[in-house]
Amino acid sequence: MSSPDEVIAEVEAKIEALKLRLPELEGKANKKERTAVNKEIYALENDESYVAAVKQQADGSRAAAAAADDAAHAEKLRQEAEEEKAREEAALKARDAKRDADAVAVEDDGEVHMEIKRLKKGDETTIPANGDKVALTYTGKFADGTSYEGIDYGGKVFDTTLQSTSKKGPKQHKPLSFILGSGKAIRGWEECIRQMTLGENLTVTIFPKWAYRKGGLQNDETGAWIVPPNATLVFDMRLVQVREKTVEPN
Repeated sequence: MSSPDEVIAEVEAKIEALKLRLPELEGKANKKERTAVNKEIYALENDESYVAAVKQQADGSRAAAAAADDAAHAEKLRQEAEEEKAREEAALKARDAKRDADAVAVEDDGEVHMEIKRLKKGDETTIPANGDKVALTYTGKFADGTSYEGIDYGGKVFDTTLQSTSKKGPKQHKPLSFILGSGKAIRGWEECIRQMTLGENLTVTIFPKWAYRKGGLQNDETGAWIVPPNATLVFDMRLVQVREKTVEPN
């Protein structure tokens, strides 16, 4: 059985041969023969197998074109996703580099940039060290007098582990855990926690150099300030886990 391409090639070759004869058949003497050739051309152009082959070929071309368009669109989306991921990774890398550079800048300035007020003693024996898993409950607010770009932040709570367990139920602390010394917390926290023992409550005032410094902390999506530049932070904290030892959070 002939393929559509073969059918089309065969019929169109016949049509082309017949059309080449027409100039020779001009004039009244050749009218009858010229009419017969035109009828034969018409018959070939409307032959069912030829028409079906042309339609099949056209459908195949359209399907191939559609598939090519889909593939090109998918490739474009893939490239755009990779570019967006690369931009996000670059932004995170730049942010981390800036954070690390800022941390190095104040690492050894010889000053203590926090003040601790101890409220309740811990067990006096379980002391955390770098590499230990620790967990804390806390409420963080801005020190009185904190303002930026005309906005007064003084006394406002910006972060807490105190959360509602239900719409009507009381709030309870859900401790935050991390590895001490891993860089997951601001330096003021790191320095403070290393001076605490399990179960201890205290209030620590952390000045900008050991908090978020002049860069502050912004929401990555909206750009809104979570902590404005050069803010002094006040945390009421309780150490509720050191390594495998824990106390009830409250």
